[in-house]
Amino acid sequence: MKYNWGIILLSFILVILSFSGCSKRKLGETVQDKTNQYDLNIVENDLGKNEKSKDLKSELVKDQEDTIQEEAKQEEIDQIDLEQKDKNQEALPQSVGKKDENKKTEKKEVYNTMLKRSLVSTGNTYRMKTAIEKAKQGEKVTIAYIGGSITEGAGASSASKSYAYQTYEYFKDTYGQGDGSNVSFVNAGMGGTPSTLGILRYDRDVTEYGNIEPDIVFIEFAVNDYQEPTNGEAYESLVRKVLSSKNRPAVVLMFSVFQSKWNMQNLYIPVGEYYELPMISIKDAVVPELEEGRMTDALFFADQYHPTTYGHTIMANCIKNYFNAIDEMEKHSEDITIPLEAKIGKAYEKIQMVDRSYKGDEIEIIPGGFSAFDEKIGRFMGNKPTFPENWMKDKEQEDEKLIMNLNCKNLLIVYKASSDTSYGTAEIYVDSKLVMSIDGYQSGGWNNPITVSLINEKIADNHCVKIKMSKDSLDKSFTILAFGYSK
Repeated sequence: MKYNWGIILLSFILVILSFSGCSKRKLGETVQDKTNQYDLNIVENDLGKNEKSKDLKSELVKDQEDTIQEEAKQEEIDQIDLEQKDKNQEALPQSVGKKDENKKTEKKEVYNTMLKRSLVSTGNTYRMKTAIEKAKQGEKVTIAYIGGSITEGAGASSASKSYAYQTYEYFKDTYGQGDGSNVSFVNAGMGGTPSTLGILRYDRDVTEYGNIEPDIVFIEFAVNDYQEPTNGEAYESLVRKVLSSKNRPAVVLMFSVFQSKWNMQNLYIPVGEYYELPMISIKDAVVPELEEGRMTDALFFADQYHPTTYGHTIMANCIKNYFNAIDEMEKHSEDITIPLEAKIGKAYEKIQMVDRSYKGDEIEIIPGGFSAFDEKIGRFMGNKPTFPENWMKDKEQEDEKLIMNLNCKNLLIVYKASSDTSYGTAEIYVDSKLVMSIDGYQSGGWNNPITVSLINEKIADNHCVKIKMSKDSLDKSFTILAFGYSK
């Protein structure tokens, strides 16, 4: 037999290598087992050396359990602290919110106190209650406002933000039927006009010469009347004129205020008391807030004369406060009685406005050199010209006097104030006597109307009025906007 010694040798080597690998694996496992046993013996030896405990191993286990319990307790404490912190964090916004709510409540109380302070008097409720009842029943009701630029809406961001329109909307929404279309609105505010002009304009701008019969009329001239020439007589005459109207409207007196904290309510409150009228004072409402620093001038006033939109809203809310007060009151059983005698005066109660459109036969007017029309005049009620039917002496025209013959006891003239240097001085004669010279040029003029009194007598008489330019103004212009007369 022949042997392949190469193959045998190779097989023998493989067997040896296989046996060697197994031995090494077994040896490694044995070494690891011995190492583990060695570690355990060290622990056991160390435990055996502890003379304070027979079984330190069990104590170690106990210590571990105690440690776990302590850690659990600490975790519990930490959790309690965390929960308390969360509660504190949750409580903090509530506390802040409560403070904010308290501040809001306090501000609301201060605001409501301000509104209540504005109500000088609710007056006799008969006429206002009657107007409200009509509105609730769906009958037609007209609410009108007459006054100066504040009533017109100066300072407000838009006409709809004026105090007049805001309160009209409130009245319509609160008392009107359906969509409130049974409630109408008239705003006859005109910038720069006192009550003297107010009573002249009433028939034209409020009633449209009898075509409109207002059920409620707000009168606001307490700041414009500083330039009023009748010392309050025109104001009371206007009050009497409106109260005496055939449809017996309710009259509310509004007392606005300038930034200087001034108005004329001390003169006009006695008038309101005399006729049992409701009165609303913006001065009484706002001035204490300004003095205490709860409100700034910049917040309420757009300039030294007019309120901001916010100021107009306060004025509107003062009127709403009056309406709310009226709602809670009983209706007076009887209407007010208009006394025969006036508190200040009533000379202008029957006064009538005369302009170039006059067609009557009681007055004769010869224009002379005042035959032109002045188109550079102010506008109001949107874009309506203030006094379009005027008499103008143009600088190019010859110096011919205007002549007016009439029977009257009172006569007012309304003229234009212009910052245009082409306007000059006119001389006014009554029954051949020079009564005054009027300068149509004023550095601060803005084509605004100014009213002065020419005749004020207790008994009517025939008079001749002549108006001509002064010698140093023959080449100047002058515009007569209107006249007002009573017999």
